[in-house]
Amino acid sequence: MVNLISGKWYPKDSSVQYAAQLTVAKTRYEVKIVSDETSDSCESSQNIKGQWSQIAISDRLGNTERKLTLADGSLFTTHNNEAIDSLINSNQNSDTASKWRLRLHRHETKMTSVLTMLVITVVFVFSFIKWGIPWTSQTVAHALPQQTGEFIGHQSLDFMDRYFLEPTQISDAEQQQIISRFKARLKPFSGDDNIEYRLHFRDMSIGGSSLANAFALPSGDIILTDKFVELSQNDDEIDAVLLHEMGHVVERHSLEMLTQNSLTTMIVILVLGNPDGISELATGLGTALVSNHYSRQYETEADEFAFNKMLEIGIDPKAFGDILSRMEDYSTTVTDTKDVDDTTHQHEDEDEIDNEKVGEVEDEKLSDFLSSHPNTQLRIKMAEKYSKCFEQGLKVCK
Repeated sequence: MVNLISGKWYPKDSSVQYAAQLTVAKTRYEVKIVSDETSDSCESSQNIKGQWSQIAISDRLGNTERKLTLADGSLFTTHNNEAIDSLINSNQNSDTASKWRLRLHRHETKMTSVLTMLVITVVFVFSFIKWGIPWTSQTVAHALPQQTGEFIGHQSLDFMDRYFLEPTQISDAEQQQIISRFKARLKPFSGDDNIEYRLHFRDMSIGGSSLANAFALPSGDIILTDKFVELSQNDDEIDAVLLHEMGHVVERHSLEMLTQNSLTTMIVILVLGNPDGISELATGLGTALVSNHYSRQYETEADEFAFNKMLEIGIDPKAFGDILSRMEDYSTTVTDTKDVDDTTHQHEDEDEIDNEKVGEVEDEKLSDFLSSHPNTQLRIKMAEKYSKCFEQGLKVCK
């Protein structure tokens, strides 16, 4: 069977075009030059021949002109896409990649195929975000050496000291007492001798209100705020929270969170092509920790770590529930006070209006920070469950 296709022929490295015809018979092709379209005369020229398998065919893009690069480097173009597609399908010497691209084009032109691929893409993206990213983050975080956590932790602490934290007002004697008890009572139960824990005391406030908080960095640095120490009524409450923060370090939650954010950022960059924000990962980790944005899963894992260690050491897990409840009550009181202040706030000119807008932004940040975890009551109930096991003298609570 002989196939005849009309088109244009361009010599190698030339823009001069000639009317031409492509003939394909079995495994061979021949391009016959008909005339020079820049003149009225018909010129005869040599025909170009070769093996069909030597032709490089461009992918089909709608009904745009198809380009065939011949063996000698010259170019044959045609609008007869259907004939070219038929040749690719019927000729056994056509490469597999060309046939696959042709099938893909046919699917792209069918609405059912487009909708099917759209559904598959959405399902894949959703599955990767929901399960793929967490699994990858956990794998990467636990594979990183401790030196990586130390570097990120130190960078994050420096960032927080510059923008969020203030020097502590807690006396040196009280600081030393907490540190000494931590080293003697808690550190031997950390479960990882490679982690060098260090306690830091800082004052922290947003919108003029002191914040009760404690958070851990992947380096093993644990920050306790002045208001948290002030709200704690006994050593067990402080130690319970310290064990909880140690759980975050041992389980590498900070590194997992950082890896998750980095993967998400890279996906956004791949989709949107915007490189802004890919750097300063340690800064992002510091901000996230200060905002107390650990996931519910991370909090539960750290709680269970702390409760099990408390049973081993001999600390009643009720202490954790007590300090958690007190911190929530304090947060609620501070938030309510800010709301009352906002309703009584008066302004008389545009400068005062601008100041109020700034204050509203600060209050919103404060509200976001002080908002308790949505499962605080469940965490307190879990503490009560472990407390019952403690009262029974159990070392393992099921």
